[in-house]
Amino acid sequence: MSKRLSGILLAAGLLGLAALMFLQTFKVRNFPGTRFGAEIWPRAILICLGVLALILLVQALRRPATAETRRGLSEIVAREGIALAVFACFFCFLWLVPRLGAYPAGGLFVFAVLSILGPRGPRAIGRHLLITVGVTVVLGAVFSHVLMVLAPAGRWWTLL
Repeated sequence: MSKRLSGILLAAGLLGLAALMFLQTFKVRNFPGTRFGAEIWPRAILICLGVLALILLVQALRRPATAETRRGLSEIVAREGIALAVFACFFCFLWLVPRLGAYPAGGLFVFAVLSILGPRGPRAIGRHLLITVGVTVVLGAVFSHVLMVLAPAGRWWTLL
Protein backbone atom coordinates (compact mmCIF):
# COMPACT_ATOMS: atom_id res chain seq x y z
CA MET A 1 0.00 0.00 0.00
CA SER A 2 1.41 3.39 -0.93
CA LYS A 3 2.05 6.14 1.59
CA ARG A 4 -0.58 8.26 -0.12
CA LEU A 5 -3.30 5.60 0.01
CA SER A 6 -2.55 4.58 3.60
CA GLY A 7 -2.59 8.26 4.64
CA ILE A 8 -5.91 8.80 2.89
CA LEU A 9 -7.44 5.72 4.49
CA LEU A 10 -6.16 6.61 7.95
CA ALA A 11 -7.30 10.24 7.73
CA ALA A 12 -10.72 9.27 6.37
CA GLY A 13 -11.12 6.68 9.13
CA LEU A 14 -10.15 9.18 11.83
CA LEU A 15 -12.48 11.80 10.35
CA GLY A 16 -15.30 9.25 10.30
CA LEU A 17 -14.63 8.28 13.93
CA ALA A 18 -14.63 11.92 15.00
CA ALA A 19 -17.93 12.48 13.19
CA LEU A 20 -19.44 9.35 14.73
CA MET A 21 -18.36 10.36 18.22
CA PHE A 22 -19.66 13.90 17.61
CA LEU A 23 -23.08 12.45 16.80
CA GLN A 24 -22.97 10.51 20.05
CA THR A 25 -22.64 13.77 22.02
CA PHE A 26 -26.27 14.51 21.22
CA LYS A 27 -27.17 11.72 23.66
CA VAL A 28 -25.44 13.49 26.59
CA ARG A 29 -27.94 14.37 29.30
CA ASN A 30 -28.34 18.05 30.17
CA PHE A 31 -29.10 19.41 33.59
CA PRO A 32 -31.51 22.25 34.36
CA GLY A 33 -30.11 25.54 35.56
CA THR A 34 -26.92 25.46 33.53
CA ARG A 35 -25.96 27.99 30.91
CA PHE A 36 -24.40 25.38 28.61
CA GLY A 37 -24.94 21.65 28.36
CA ALA A 38 -22.50 18.98 29.49
CA GLU A 39 -21.84 18.06 25.84
CA ILE A 40 -19.87 21.24 25.13
CA TRP A 41 -16.49 19.86 26.26
CA PRO A 42 -16.57 16.61 24.23
CA ARG A 43 -17.87 18.51 21.21
CA ALA A 44 -15.08 21.06 21.44
CA ILE A 45 -12.45 18.32 21.54
CA LEU A 46 -14.10 16.38 18.75
CA ILE A 47 -14.27 19.45 16.53
CA CYS A 48 -10.53 19.97 17.08
CA LEU A 49 -9.79 16.30 16.35
CA GLY A 50 -12.02 16.44 13.27
CA VAL A 51 -10.16 19.49 11.97
CA LEU A 52 -6.84 17.73 12.58
CA ALA A 53 -8.09 14.62 10.75
CA LEU A 54 -9.22 16.85 7.87
CA ILE A 55 -5.75 18.41 7.73
CA LEU A 56 -4.26 14.90 7.59
CA LEU A 57 -6.63 14.05 4.75
CA VAL A 58 -5.66 17.16 2.77
CA GLN A 59 -1.97 16.41 3.32
CA ALA A 60 -2.45 12.83 2.19
CA LEU A 61 -4.33 13.93 -0.91
CA ARG A 62 -1.57 16.41 -1.78
CA ARG A 63 1.15 13.79 -1.34
CA PRO A 64 2.51 12.69 -4.71
CA ALA A 65 1.53 9.22 -5.84
CA THR A 66 4.37 6.73 -5.73
CA ALA A 67 4.75 3.18 -6.88
CA GLU A 68 2.72 0.70 -4.89
CA THR A 69 4.78 -1.31 -2.45
CA ARG A 70 3.80 -4.05 -0.08
CA ARG A 71 3.80 -2.70 3.42
CA GLY A 72 2.44 -4.26 6.51
CA LEU A 73 0.20 -2.84 9.17
CA SER A 74 3.20 -2.31 11.45
CA GLU A 75 4.78 0.12 8.97
CA ILE A 76 1.55 2.08 8.62
CA VAL A 77 1.19 2.28 12.40
CA ALA A 78 4.82 3.38 12.76
CA ARG A 79 4.38 6.09 10.13
CA GLU A 80 0.98 7.34 11.28
CA GLY A 81 1.47 6.50 14.95
CA ILE A 82 1.22 10.02 16.36
CA ALA A 83 -2.26 10.55 14.94
CA LEU A 84 -3.36 7.16 16.20
CA ALA A 85 -1.87 7.86 19.63
CA VAL A 86 -3.75 11.16 19.97
CA PHE A 87 -7.02 9.47 19.03
CA ALA A 88 -6.24 6.68 21.50
CA CYS A 89 -5.76 9.34 24.19
CA PHE A 90 -9.17 10.75 23.39
CA PHE A 91 -10.79 7.30 23.61
CA CYS A 92 -9.11 6.85 27.00
CA PHE A 93 -10.41 10.29 28.03
CA LEU A 94 -13.95 9.26 27.11
CA TRP A 95 -13.57 6.02 29.05
CA LEU A 96 -12.15 7.80 32.12
CA VAL A 97 -14.66 10.68 32.36
CA PRO A 98 -17.44 8.66 34.02
CA ARG A 99 -14.91 6.97 36.27
CA LEU A 100 -12.61 9.82 37.37
CA GLY A 101 -14.61 12.91 36.43
CA ALA A 102 -14.21 15.42 33.65
CA TYR A 103 -11.38 17.47 35.12
CA PRO A 104 -9.01 14.70 36.27
CA ALA A 105 -9.62 12.81 32.99
CA GLY A 106 -9.07 16.04 31.07
CA GLY A 107 -5.82 16.61 32.92
CA LEU A 108 -4.61 13.13 32.04
CA PHE A 109 -5.61 13.77 28.42
CA VAL A 110 -3.65 17.03 28.29
CA PHE A 111 -0.58 15.42 29.86
CA ALA A 112 -0.69 12.44 27.50
CA VAL A 113 -1.06 14.59 24.38
CA LEU A 114 1.73 16.93 25.52
CA SER A 115 3.94 13.92 26.15
CA ILE A 116 3.20 12.51 22.70
CA LEU A 117 3.57 15.75 20.74
CA GLY A 118 6.05 17.65 22.88
CA PRO A 119 9.68 17.18 23.82
CA ARG A 120 10.81 14.33 26.01
CA GLY A 121 13.06 14.25 29.03
CA PRO A 122 12.86 14.98 32.75
CA ARG A 123 12.60 18.77 32.37
CA ALA A 124 9.97 18.40 29.65
CA ILE A 125 7.89 16.09 31.84
CA GLY A 126 8.03 18.70 34.61
CA ARG A 127 6.83 21.37 32.18
CA HIS A 128 4.09 19.04 30.94
CA LEU A 129 2.93 18.54 34.55
CA LEU A 130 2.89 22.28 35.21
CA ILE A 131 0.98 22.99 32.00
CA THR A 132 -1.46 20.18 32.78
CA VAL A 133 -2.20 21.47 36.28
CA GLY A 134 -2.58 25.03 34.97
CA VAL A 135 -4.87 24.06 32.12
CA THR A 136 -6.99 21.83 34.35
CA VAL A 137 -7.42 24.51 37.01
CA VAL A 138 -8.20 27.25 34.46
CA LEU A 139 -10.65 25.06 32.51
CA GLY A 140 -12.29 23.93 35.73
CA ALA A 141 -12.74 27.52 36.86
CA VAL A 142 -14.01 28.71 33.48
CA PHE A 143 -16.42 25.83 32.92
CA SER A 144 -17.79 25.57 36.47
CA HIS A 145 -17.81 29.22 37.59
CA VAL A 146 -18.02 31.35 34.44
CA LEU A 147 -19.96 29.12 32.04
CA MET A 148 -21.75 27.25 34.85
CA VAL A 149 -21.37 23.87 33.15
CA LEU A 150 -21.92 20.85 35.36
CA ALA A 151 -19.15 18.43 34.49
CA PRO A 152 -19.34 14.74 35.36
CA ALA A 153 -17.92 14.16 38.82
CA GLY A 154 -16.99 10.55 38.22
CA ARG A 155 -17.08 7.43 40.31
CA TRP A 156 -13.42 6.68 40.95
CA TRP A 157 -14.24 3.45 42.77
CA THR A 158 -15.26 1.88 39.44
CA LEU A 159 -11.56 1.74 38.61
CA LEU A 160 -10.89 -0.61 41.51
